[in-house]
Amino acid sequence: MRKFHFRLQPVLQFREQKEEQAILAHSRAQREYLDRVEELNRTTSLLEESFAGCSVGPMRLENEFHLVLWREWLINDRNRCQEEVARANEKLMRCRMEAFEARRQRMVLQRLKEKQLHAHTLQANRAEQKETDEQGLRRFWCRRN
Repeated sequence: MRKFHFRLQPVLQFREQKEEQAILAHSRAQREYLDRVEELNRTTSLLEESFAGCSVGPMRLENEFHLVLWREWLINDRNRCQEEVARANEKLMRCRMEAFEARRQRMVLQRLKEKQLHAHTLQANRAEQKETDEQGLRRFWCRRN
């Protein structure tokens, strides 16, 4: 019996590679998103500390001025971080959808391959059974004669 050959094997291999690339891109995007969130949390906590630390008592004018400038810089940095988190989140969602789509496309071909393999195996089993039945009939007729 001939060996099973899936004609679309190169396409399946290409789709597997594409899926792996999409998964890698997703993991990089997820790492970037987590880094941006961590940076945002760090900036937010610094800003909260600057507000909590000023209730000690009266300050000198130049210290108060530096504190105001520091807070203004932290607020701007926090806003920048929020924008970066939003962009990283959009990229993460896009990469997640691409990885999902790549997996779906690979699975379609994988199922087709499995169906064809099943049909090939079934055909091989039927051919083997037919050959066995014919040999049995020949032996039966040879012994009868």
